Amino acid sequence: MNGVIFMEMLRRNWRTTLYWGIGLGLYGYIIIIFIPNVDMLQQYAELMASMPPAMLQMFGVEDAATMATPEGFIGSAYFVYVVFMLAVYAVMAGLSITANEEDQGIMDVVLSLPIKRSQIIIEKSLFYLLAVVAIALLGYAGLMLGMATGSGSETALKVDSGIMLAGSINVIPITLLMIAATAFAATIFRRKNTATGVATAFIIISYLVEYLGSTATTSTAAQINNLSFFHYFDSNTVMVSGLNAGNVILLLIVTVVFAVGSLWFWQRRDVGV
Repeated sequence: MNGVIFMEMLRRNWRTTLYWGIGLGLYGYIIIIFIPNVDMLQQYAELMASMPPAMLQMFGVEDAATMATPEGFIGSAYFVYVVFMLAVYAVMAGLSITANEEDQGIMDVVLSLPIKRSQIIIEKSLFYLLAVVAIALLGYAGLMLGMATGSGSETALKVDSGIMLAGSINVIPITLLMIAATAFAATIFRRKNTATGVATAFIIISYLVEYLGSTATTSTAAQINNLSFFHYFDSNTVMVSGLNAGNVILLLIVTVVFAVGSLWFWQRRDVGV
């Protein structure tokens, strides 16, 4: 590895990374100033409590009462939706590792250069690791700016900066997993549209499994959500207790498995126009 692909990805995509980070930062800022004090949080929680429980769980809210706390509100209103947004980014990023260039008919030209096949996967993956970290931290900056804006009021939302950082870091493993899963699909299926459909279906089905498991009325059926990677994101718990090391490690292990699988299939892929 000589870093040439990594640097080319950085040159071509730093603006996109910045735009995504600024977008999440603005969203976080708006979320904070939208509910500027804890009194409004109580009213918001009462409004949420009037909704059917199944609908609340569809949007990542286990208990409407948690929305009355700043941590619960940010966990549900910001971090849950950020993961949905980053799912879109993850699919696009995963496709750009191999599928886009192969679909455009230029991958065979790239492979004619004095670079190893594995270099393409590894260096592009390292770039997206850096990009996801940068996006998450820019989102964190937006949240903190929103907190600072209303800090002069006695009833302003106040959340420990360490907990907010933990919540921001928590979005990194699940986003990397979705990128790796998409890249894995792209190394198996020749057609880009097929890889996109498989990756999208994987994400949607995983979310539905988490939703169905959380709404199940029997303990056996409830265990189904253990099969969903969304189950190990658990932003509300992270916003109360901090990062769950076990969940983070599990998501990263699955990410590595997908990445290794991508390398294995890519090395054996017959690339052509």
